[in-house]
Amino acid sequence: AQNKEFVCRGHDYERLEAFQQRMLNEFPHAIAMQHANQPDETIFQAEAQYLQIYAVTPIPENQEVLQRDGIPDNIKSFYKVNHIWRFRYDRPFHKGTKDKENEFKSLWVERTTLILVQSLPGISRWFEVEKREVVEMSPLENAIEVLENKNQQLRTLISQCQTRQMQNINPLTMCLNGVIDAAVNGGVARYQEAFFVKEYVLNHPEDGEKITRLRELMLEQAHILEFGLAVHEKVVPQDMRPLHKKLVDQFFVMKSSLGI
Repeated sequence: AQNKEFVCRGHDYERLEAFQQRMLNEFPHAIAMQHANQPDETIFQAEAQYLQIYAVTPIPENQEVLQRDGIPDNIKSFYKVNHIWRFRYDRPFHKGTKDKENEFKSLWVERTTLILVQSLPGISRWFEVEKREVVEMSPLENAIEVLENKNQQLRTLISQCQTRQMQNINPLTMCLNGVIDAAVNGGVARYQEAFFVKEYVLNHPEDGEKITRLRELMLEQAHILEFGLAVHEKVVPQDMRPLHKKLVDQFFVMKSSLGI
């Protein structure tokens, strides 16, 4: 199959490196390409055989199932990886001059969506890509999505902890720690400097709604963290109390930097 693209479902728990090796064993004459960028024309015209392998993320069709409260997590996780037509991968890149102090300002994302001829998984473990769409996400859109995803992840972990679906609370502890740590070490401030300053607002009049959305997400994150810490306090084992106290203290620093 010359110059064709496929999405393939690997074996359960198979790592990307193992999958790559398996494909290269199957195509012993192929040259492995080490990047996910679109190959140039010379590659397409070449006599040699090239294999370009990279991981893609499924885009679930049933968004409302995933967002509705009260639906068990095992059902949600089924819909995340089954009956999937569309997959995507993101390539971050910097446009214009890169600000050493604040990389968020120039961090764009090139998002490629692959649409298959049939949904995965099917009779076969792989299907051909029928169409690819490429869009660029601005630094602000990128920031919004990062926060939306993180807030969703926090909500899920908190609800699992509340309903005792978690055997140990480490995933919640790590997530709270990661978010609060990043915020205290300049995450929140970097977003504020990048998108809430007068200069950005004046130069991007079309971004008014998005700036408001980012601000709402930051405040929402603070509320989720506050609730998450209250849940964490009830279930945290004795030996992790010092870490919990550190998180609570850091959270107050974060709140004041948000001006709450």
